[in-house]
Amino acid sequence: MMGHFKEKHALHISLYGSGNDKRLTGEHETSSCDTFSYGCGNRAASFRIPTQTMHDNGKGYVEDRRPASNIDPYIVSAAMYDTGVVAPSGKGEGLGQAMFDHYHSWDKWINSIVVATP
Repeated sequence: MMGHFKEKHALHISLYGSGNDKRLTGEHETSSCDTFSYGCGNRAASFRIPTQTMHDNGKGYVEDRRPASNIDPYIVSAAMYDTGVVAPSGKGEGLGQAMFDHYHSWDKWINSIVVATP
């Protein structure tokens, strides 16, 4: 599963909120937004795998530490499901690319408009 997330790292970072280049520096218990990493109990990795999950042979949860607080939770949930469940199930590249492309178009538009304040 981590291999699939590594392949899609750049896509996920583009969906995981604005300002991640300033937040995910690789310092102060953050991963770098440029490289993907994972580790058991590693709070400085992109994905932290709890020691209990490792102890139970992968049964449990993993923690994606990359999303910012200003994400669209529907897009991020779709990206995580598409990468972690759909793609590994043998369905190829996943099914979410059209939705991610649409989100990128909307994000570009919303950041280009000027909103007048009264």
